[in-house]
Amino acid sequence: MSKPPLFLNLLKIRLPITAKASITHRISAVGVFFLIFPFMGAVLIATSSPDGFNYMQDLRNSFFVKTLLNLFIAGLTFHYIAGLRHLVMDFGFWETFKAGSLSAYGTFFISGILIIYFSTLIW
Repeated sequence: MSKPPLFLNLLKIRLPITAKASITHRISAVGVFFLIFPFMGAVLIATSSPDGFNYMQDLRNSFFVKTLLNLFIAGLTFHYIAGLRHLVMDFGFWETFKAGSLSAYGTFFISGILIIYFSTLIW
């Protein structure tokens, strides 16, 4: 019987790219979950009255709101692309380590390109 490790430093473990893609997929879900509430509130304020709409229109140009929107869109984009990857894997494709690694690299690459594109639209 083997003993469990006594000291496990998670920062020194070299994870494969597939594990990094899975972990960032979960982190992006948490980020999107928490960032959706301020934007839902902004939509409620903007649709409540013409003054609320004008207030939100003035607020959208602030650095803080643009940063939050950029984080929200980046998280949503990565979560969507990684979710598509997981769906393809659920159908029985890309299940080998090599194919999974290539799809993880592809997920990061495609998400990165889309995030850069959406960031230029925001800023």
